[in-house]
Amino acid sequence: MSRQLRAALMLCLIVGVIVGAARSEPPGSTSAAAETTQQVSPKVPERLLSLVPATTDGKAPVAEVDDAGTRRLNGRDGPTVALTFDDGPHPEQTPQVLRILREYDITATFCVVGEMARLYPKLVREIADDGHRLCDHTITHDTSLPDKPDDVIEDEIGGTLDAIEDAVRGVDVPFFRAPGGNFAANVNDVAAEHDQVPLGWSVDPGDWRKPGARAIHDYVAEHVHPGAIVLLHDGGGDRAGTVEALPAIIETLLAAGYEFVLPRA
Repeated sequence: MSRQLRAALMLCLIVGVIVGAARSEPPGSTSAAAETTQQVSPKVPERLLSLVPATTDGKAPVAEVDDAGTRRLNGRDGPTVALTFDDGPHPEQTPQVLRILREYDITATFCVVGEMARLYPKLVREIADDGHRLCDHTITHDTSLPDKPDDVIEDEIGGTLDAIEDAVRGVDVPFFRAPGGNFAANVNDVAAEHDQVPLGWSVDPGDWRKPGARAIHDYVAEHVHPGAIVLLHDGGGDRAGTVEALPAIIETLLAAGYEFVLPRA
């Protein structure tokens, strides 16, 4: 037998063994490639799920609407949670947040500062085009707004509405959020004149302090409750920790049975 013929027979034998082994793989077994894919697929660790209170026991820590008329809960039934993002739009961080929300098919509320809306109108349009809600967060983010005259309050609230309208004609802006959470009756009254609901929150991880992604995630997971409104930031400073924490927050709450919603206006 020639050398070439022996080599050809040996090659055929090797191929036959490989094909036979593949065909003999039992139903339901996992190939090496599939095993690799499953190992890479993200799963929510038990440590993270263990942080989330049982939804049946998760009582809201605040009233749905407080004495000043500020909405503190999202107003939806069941284990629901609303994400809100303040102080944008930011040219780098807001697109990152939008991309993550798009990947998970989640809508949120963006409380935009008028000065930033003037600088980045395309981002305001992108927020609206993605189906998110817009919220008026004043022109200059003046945390002492309740101490200002009514005409200054009007300029802060009305001016932001003008900036949003210039970016997205005819868009609805159903909410107002006071800078620093300093809601007061006089401020809320001006917002009401613009048909805006004062929008507060019930879960604040303090992400603006930059405690790190894990701390931001864990705080939200530990304090979430049915009807929660979560305060996060996409602007106003370095929000890398918030951006990093966001996918884990979403995955943990989804795994715990929460539905992401928009607050009731």
